Amino acid sequence: MIRLLPALYFSLASAFTFGQSQPKEPNVLLIMVDDLNDYIGYLGGHPQAQTPHLDALAASGVRFTNAHCNVPICAPSRASMWTGVYPHVSQNYWVSDWTKNKTLKNCQTLGQFLQSNGYRTYGTGKLTHKTHLESWDSFGVENFYGPFAFNGKKPTGHPSVPLPFRDIGPVDGVYASLADVPEVPPTADYPGYHGWMKGKRQPFRYESEDDRDLLNDEEQANWAVERLAEFSKSESDDPFFLAVGFFRPHTPLIAPQRFFDLYPLDELQLPATKENDRVDCHFETILPKWNPKWFNHYQTLSESYEDPIEGIKLHLQAYLACVSFVDEQIGKVTQALDKSAFRENTIVMLVSDHGYHQGEKQFMYKNSPWEESTRIPFIVRAPQYANHAGQEVTHPVSLIDVFPTIADLCGLAGVDNRFNEDGAPLSGHSLRPFLQNPETTDWAGPEVALTVIRTPSSNAKLAPAENSYTVRSTTHRYTHYVSGAEELYDHTQDPNEWTNLADEPASQDKKAQLRAHMEALTGDLSQTTFRSVRAKK
Repeated sequence: MIRLLPALYFSLASAFTFGQSQPKEPNVLLIMVDDLNDYIGYLGGHPQAQTPHLDALAASGVRFTNAHCNVPICAPSRASMWTGVYPHVSQNYWVSDWTKNKTLKNCQTLGQFLQSNGYRTYGTGKLTHKTHLESWDSFGVENFYGPFAFNGKKPTGHPSVPLPFRDIGPVDGVYASLADVPEVPPTADYPGYHGWMKGKRQPFRYESEDDRDLLNDEEQANWAVERLAEFSKSESDDPFFLAVGFFRPHTPLIAPQRFFDLYPLDELQLPATKENDRVDCHFETILPKWNPKWFNHYQTLSESYEDPIEGIKLHLQAYLACVSFVDEQIGKVTQALDKSAFRENTIVMLVSDHGYHQGEKQFMYKNSPWEESTRIPFIVRAPQYANHAGQEVTHPVSLIDVFPTIADLCGLAGVDNRFNEDGAPLSGHSLRPFLQNPETTDWAGPEVALTVIRTPSSNAKLAPAENSYTVRSTTHRYTHYVSGAEELYDHTQDPNEWTNLADEPASQDKKAQLRAHMEALTGDLSQTTFRSVRAKK
């Protein structure tokens, strides 16, 4: 009788759990989170953020702590990431149907690419802005923004949120505990309603924290865990690609009460801010005449309370509660993977589509050219590089590198991502060199992470794009607005981006260097024409 050493026995037993056979190619688990900034324990964006599962994942992989989005708003950011094509290459910058874009419609999504190369593909939740069923052999739970307060006819602002902030609407204008069940009184126009609502006039049942309908992200996590259990029982030799899109901490900022309890208001620390921080900034000068209301969310919230700090704290508390809530859902999925036979043969990647301000620069939204809007969590756990678990990469990278990295780690580097020549090749670069050596300087990618801010001349949907760009290096951020205005921040001395050095004589060489890196990616910025109607500062 052959006797196995305990460690070897455990390894073999794990590998053949439920009779599942391991494919030669690695499996892939991709987790995507919406509006998640650096308010995470391991990133230190907020000192009180409680994210044990994200921290554990970062400790088990390589964390890219200088990672950024390529567009700081949902739809174009996701379209770019999933097709691997820069927004300025595809001309897809806004909340439009990317599947009709003349370039992107001729490119495979990451799901289609893996599918066409022998992977079983499974997706759930918010991945692309609009679900792209062609990418998936099986798709799980559709993303849902709610629950919402309801006035008897349509979603409305939550009654606990004061005016005028409540009038922003049922999505961006809501922050409340799930236990704060809305009671919307009747009016001459609406019959009123008690309780939460899902979409399409479906009630969301809430009796207590332990007796209620599941939130959408809880359904996403459960679906992913169920798939992993199914994979364990399958005898397929084909590798799987499982993508899970979580919605929180996107607004409305609603989570179970126990997550609010993690952040008592009387102990909550506000982000570091500087009075009149935007006085040396130029973002306002390039806003078009449609003057989007999201630009004034911070001011509207401040006006809604006798003490503005109260409103800012309540909003921050809700955001952090949603961060901890989604952290728990992430933990359900990663723990299920780690308890399965797939742990040693599955690449895990976690990213967010962009960040979100919580009052920094007197701003409370995304779609800005500043750090809080562009910086994202970015974790890669590749089993073959487990010896670098817990290490940090400070070189700037971005979401454009997701597609080529997964393709490379799956042994598909160099395989064409296009359906035909009307598509565009991958814009990014594989991050494998950093997984091999987190301190390497031998990388084919750029020295900066590029983010574009679309600046339409009048109407957000119809006007031609006139772009402003920002790049983040290891030490600095440089922004070039379509108006010609510039910002430069030295992160070694000014991590909050409080002091614009663009006009300082001593900074001209650094500014020129960063502009050269920017133009290497975007083209000659001096050829840009600015036609927008400028807003007054």
